[in-house]
Amino acid sequence: MTLAALGQIRTIARGGDIVRAWRMFCAAGLLDRDDPDVLSLKGRLLKDRALRAEPTARASLLDQARQAYLQAAVRRRATYPLINAATLAFLNGRADEAERLARDVLALLESGDHEAETRYWLGATAAEALLLLGDMAASRKALEQAVLIAPEAWEDHAATLRQLQQILALRGLSVGYFDHLRPPPSLYFCGVIGLPEQEDGARAQIEEALDRIRPGSVFGALAAGADILVAERAVARGAQLHVVLPTALDVFRDRSVSRYGAHWAQRFDRLVEMADSLEAPDMIGCLSEAAIAKGAEIAMGLAIRKADALSAQAVALHVGRKAGVEFAPKSLWRQRGLPLHNVVLDQCAPPSTEPLACAVNRIMLASLVPLSTGGEGQMSLAQTTKDGLFFAEFDSLASAMAVAEESLKIRPDMGLALEYRTCSGQDVVDIQGGLAPILARVAPAGSIWAPWPQAAALDVHGREWRFEFAGEIQTPYGDCPIAQRFPLFPL
Repeated sequence: MTLAALGQIRTIARGGDIVRAWRMFCAAGLLDRDDPDVLSLKGRLLKDRALRAEPTARASLLDQARQAYLQAAVRRRATYPLINAATLAFLNGRADEAERLARDVLALLESGDHEAETRYWLGATAAEALLLLGDMAASRKALEQAVLIAPEAWEDHAATLRQLQQILALRGLSVGYFDHLRPPPSLYFCGVIGLPEQEDGARAQIEEALDRIRPGSVFGALAAGADILVAERAVARGAQLHVVLPTALDVFRDRSVSRYGAHWAQRFDRLVEMADSLEAPDMIGCLSEAAIAKGAEIAMGLAIRKADALSAQAVALHVGRKAGVEFAPKSLWRQRGLPLHNVVLDQCAPPSTEPLACAVNRIMLASLVPLSTGGEGQMSLAQTTKDGLFFAEFDSLASAMAVAEESLKIRPDMGLALEYRTCSGQDVVDIQGGLAPILARVAPAGSIWAPWPQAAALDVHGREWRFEFAGEIQTPYGDCPIAQRFPLFPL
């Protein structure tokens, strides 16, 4: 097993897919290896499993993780396995051992005779050891100094804060003690098309909102008007821009940007060039309310995932008129209980009356074996294709996921494909088209595969249905990024 392969497993675990990471670790025959790098990774994976396990299994998994880290610490003079062993001892009710190991960590740091590590991680390790010893003021000072050394290492900050919050919670202290060091929020934004020729008033209102939120990354489309203005002002403040369009880029640019004026098209093109990422589904060639709603759900899900990865907050910003029907995805955000900032523009151009294409969103499940008809979700359509593929159509993601997970309980040897599809008109979906039939034939047993970033939309519908990015596969439509979920693999 190469260091690169270990790094791949570690990256997958860091992304939150601990099921897949543990499977890969076991399949590689690493469970009984005594190499310190392997033992440290084993400790990491067991710790992740413990924190998601049922209470009856948690103590045993925490102890296995602690022992793996201790074995790694014996074989190398490194602070990483030692501080993790200390924290795991504390989380598992071994306070005396935790304090002893924390002192060992501080002594190792003081000696300087340890494996090389970044200045941030050395400072964060000292902060964790001091917190285990109950010295909150010293711990806070150490972490503040570490953050000053690497102020934009947000993922590293997030990993540290998650660890420290577990210690604070077990001590019965406020888990917000280090909140002033949390990475900045991730922002989902959406707004009205059309602004008055003089944008000063709208710009001032949007800037005031952004100054309150202070986002580190923003996710949304770039329609002419409020969308573009929010994106421009966020980028000017140093935020990362992630553009999520509901259609193919040229379609969106024509229907939602350039027809409102050449100056909007220029601003759109400039933002696309500056964006840290761009999602634009080439297979959607018409702009519709359904496509816009699905695109918004995907952007929301990506914002939530970014916030989760950084232990930060997910926030939404809606820029609108004084009156109007509430955007459906905005209601989903409210239902999740996530913070929502509304900017009601003092001046705004009237809404467009040009009709959009007629389309609906449908969720498709496909499998090589029959799907369950039980569970909480009910299929609105179930069919079998000539080549033996079983197919079902749903009106909601919740219903589709209920049937998918019920099916896997009955047949854990099956693999499933889920596709969130925007379809023209009210006709029955063409079950032979799209990606679901392709993914169903290659999905591993016990898993659900879905195109990425469609799968991110599930994050706004329910955290319990989280998929993880799993790379790309080749299809007749080109390389397809996919996400997967293993709901029944024991942790």
